[in-house]
Amino acid sequence: MKRYLAVFFISALMVAGFHGSSRAFLLGEETHGVKIKLTDEFNLGIRVRLQPRFDFGDTIKNDTGKSYDSENDLYFRRTRLEIKGHMSDNLNFALILRADKLGKGAVTDIEGSKNVAVHQVYVDYKISDAASLLFGVKKLPYTRIALTSSSKQLLIERPVYVEKAKKTSGFQELYQPMLMLHGKLADGVFKYNLAVADGFSNGDDSDLLGTGNAVQKSNFLYVGRIELSPPGWVEKKQSDAHLGKGRHLTLGASYAFQNGIEYKNKTSEEERNLWGLDISGHYEGFTAQAEYTVWKKKSDETGVKEVKPKGWYVQAGYFFKGPDIEPAARYEVYDHDSNKDDKVEKVTTLGVNWYPRGHSTKLSLNWVHHKYETNVALANDDSKDVYQLQAQIYF
Repeated sequence: MKRYLAVFFISALMVAGFHGSSRAFLLGEETHGVKIKLTDEFNLGIRVRLQPRFDFGDTIKNDTGKSYDSENDLYFRRTRLEIKGHMSDNLNFALILRADKLGKGAVTDIEGSKNVAVHQVYVDYKISDAASLLFGVKKLPYTRIALTSSSKQLLIERPVYVEKAKKTSGFQELYQPMLMLHGKLADGVFKYNLAVADGFSNGDDSDLLGTGNAVQKSNFLYVGRIELSPPGWVEKKQSDAHLGKGRHLTLGASYAFQNGIEYKNKTSEEERNLWGLDISGHYEGFTAQAEYTVWKKKSDETGVKEVKPKGWYVQAGYFFKGPDIEPAARYEVYDHDSNKDDKVEKVTTLGVNWYPRGHSTKLSLNWVHHKYETNVALANDDSKDVYQLQAQIYF
């Protein structure tokens, strides 16, 4: 195992070293990709992001499914090609391709892929600061931590309950075709996002829904989010980790709703909704945030009970200038169904980030401890420990 860790760190540093050096970080200033100016109004930016990853610990279930087995897994958590630009002063566009979890032992979640796929594609027309209209595939505007780029997360993975909400609450894919109105007022003191998206649609996988049936049809998914900040405390660009620069304080609220979900060979209908509150802030090196989210699945079919998961987390970190090291921690509570007893999962994550070139070259190590109550634990194990080691090369 030590040999794997050494190879991983040395390889990441060798790749990073090709970028040169300066005084800002050990390996130089952050990079921002290649910029191409085609005309006075039309310009293009190209970036590549790689996240090689090594997981070890209780990562798999044994062959009986009653306890966890230790296993090692070396793979690429994310591989991205980003193409963004301006066709005019007011018209932006983006095309992002992904090939996530390349080489992972088992890709079982909906965001895993062993093939290249379109991740985001959209055009965004700015009418004014107060109103822009976006059409395409982009992140649904719910929960702060899901909206934060994975390149700027404080800890390697997002909270367990946030990932689960994407798959079971009606928002089975965070990235969806949508029409979104968004904007800001008073220099960002107030921000908003209002989106209409596809949500569940014909033929969606019944295993994902937990119903035993595939979707026949449904109404649109509606999502809204607002953010409030005091003057002088507006976040310039959303991030979990600001690397010791600036300050912000933001209170956010989100709501999402989809009804009229009908299943094949069923006459009943179902609705799902989600709401959440979050607060985040940072002052120079210190950063912290917390969120609380509740979602609900309700059917009018006789004998089908309402399912109401909920979760919350709090996380914090501190960036030390000079060594450019950032210890971080998160505590999370996820109730798989608050209408039932003993369905709680508690997750403690401790980690450290090292930024030899800011977010352009980053190394992270996390220890993640899960503790399960009776009705979500395996027969012979009520806890598991996973160690995650990840590099980020973003150029």
